[in-house]
This record gives sequence, structure tokens and C-alpha cells, in this order.
Amino acid sequence: MKNPVLGAIGAVLVCACGSVAVRVPVMKPAEINMAPYQSVAIGEMTGAGNRPMSDSLEEALVNTNRFTVVDRQHMAQVMRELQLSSTDLADPRAAAKLGKVVTAGALIFGDVQSSYREQPNESRYQDDKKIWHTWYSIKGESYVRATFKVVDVATGRLIVAKTYEERRDDTNRALDRRPESIDRIALENGARRAVIERFMKAIVPHQEYQYAHFQKDSDIPQLEGGIGWAERGDWKNAQSTFNDAVQAAEKNVKLKAGQVAKCYWNLGLRVRGRLRKGRGDGEQGLFALQRAGDARGDRQHPPAAGRREEAGGAERGARGQPCEVGSSLSPRSRSPAAARSRR
Repeated sequence: MKNPVLGAIGAVLVCACGSVAVRVPVMKPAEINMAPYQSVAIGEMTGAGNRPMSDSLEEALVNTNRFTVVDRQHMAQVMRELQLSSTDLADPRAAAKLGKVVTAGALIFGDVQSSYREQPNESRYQDDKKIWHTWYSIKGESYVRATFKVVDVATGRLIVAKTYEERRDDTNRALDRRPESIDRIALENGARRAVIERFMKAIVPHQEYQYAHFQKDSDIPQLEGGIGWAERGDWKNAQSTFNDAVQAAEKNVKLKAGQVAKCYWNLGLRVRGRLRKGRGDGEQGLFALQRAGDARGDRQHPPAAGRREEAGGAERGARGQPCEVGSSLSPRSRSPAAARSRR
């Protein structure tokens, strides 16, 4: 069965006529559901670069404001007293033993591999005066690979194991002299941060930016106003203005079906963004997107029945064909009242 909401989304996203792309924040869900684990602890990170990785991981977990992070030194002391290592927690009995003395619901541990190498190079050339010169260059590359394992402290169940690797490089050059040294620490920090960021995206919902294509119409000034608010990042006023556009469009019998669809599309796109962020207004957003699809002719609904015959031009325009007002592919100019009188 055709989904009217997805139909409306697909059609408007490919529409190149009368749309404005606005960069909007979208909340992406985590790959792994860590909601049951409000408290986490960091166990052993073995291998080269383990200490910086543990420090960066602890900082990242604290900064999410989603977890209570057990002090790492306290956790290490408890593990020593119980004569346990992180790998011992695969045994449910050992996990239960630890669970009795720590408040953490999950333990994160793993291993790290870190390496750095430099590659010098030089090339000679002769200038117009027959004088020889030498270009000296040096390339530094940092490589970090880390495996993170998350274990349920109460049961010993392995929740997830993820491995990530990142490289960062830089090159310095100089003419007729040795180039400056590569900032090795900066490269290592950059590669390590990239690994941590990828792991955090796996366990914590995160914000990304996407482009939303809002529709505009010279006959509906509220759409332009709402887009202006959206471009400034004022989503509250954007939603209010788009809602005003919907209300005005429903009362204006001179507007064509495709024009009304634009109002519902912009409102639905905005509210759907709020739904992705975990906020309310979900039913309102889905309803608005459905109405956008209905006005395009995907479905019929009583309030816009008189406009459903006019949606063909809007749908053709949504496929990327020209849809200027008055063109041969624009919605027919018949008004809803005239449409209803001819039925």
C-alpha cells in the first residue's frame, strides 16, 4: 500500500521549483539502546595509548549529560580488591559479584592500538638562472584503532562490541631548508577524538545537520516569512508562521491545490523535525504531511475534496518539471467552488 506521507516527502524533496534549502538540526537515534543503563563505568583499556583513550572516553561520557559516570580510580580500586579484570565479567558470577559493590549498570572496556610514522621526502629543480633548489617535505601520520566492549554488570551479558579506526596526517614543506616538525600530538589527538565520536554516536542520540527543502509561493507571503525564521534558526516562530499559512490557505478559495500543499508541507516538515528530536507534536506533523500528500492527489480528504483534481500539475512540478504559475504544467486555475459546482 502506498504511504501518503512518504509519497509527499519524496515528491517535494525532488522538486526544484520554488523551494529553499535550509540547514536544520536533526536528532539521530543511537545504534544501541543504552537507556536502561543510567550509570556507566570505564574499565581497562589495554594497549598503546590506553591512558589518553580512557581519559577522552570518560570526558565524552560526562559531557553527554545522559550518564552518571563512576569515578575511574574508584572502579579500578574495586576491581583490584575483588581480583577481577574486565574480561572476567563475561562470567555472570563475576559480574554479579561486581554488581553488588558498584552502582554502574554497564562497564565499558577494550583495547587500543596507536602508532605514528613520518616520511621525509625531497625533490630538486633548477630555476631560470640555472641555480639548483631543493624542496624538503615531511609527512606525519597518526593511526588509532580501538575496540570498545560494553557489558551489563548485573548479568555479564555483552551488550555490544565495536571497533573503529581513524588516521590523521599532515605535511610540512620548505624550500632549501628543513621543514618544521609535524605536530604529532595534534594528529594523535585528532585521530583519537574521531574514534571516540564514532563510538559515542553508537551509544548516544546525537544531532546532525541535514537540508530541508521548504516550499515558497508568491501568493502566500507567510511561507517566505516562515522560511526566514527557519534560516535564522528560530523554529518556534517558523512553525507558528507556517501554521498561519495553513490557516490562511484553507480560507482562500483562489489558491490551487498545489499551493495549499506547500503550506501543509512546510508545517509538516518543521513539526516532523521536532518529532525526530524527541519532542511532541508528532500527530500534528504527520497530519500536515498527509494533507500535503492529499492536496497533491495521493489521497482524498473531505476538507480539500474540491482541490483534488487540481493536484496533477503540482505533482508534475514535484517531479522536477517546470511549475511556474500560468505554465502549461501548473495546476488548473479552476477554483474549489467551481470544481464542486461541476461535480
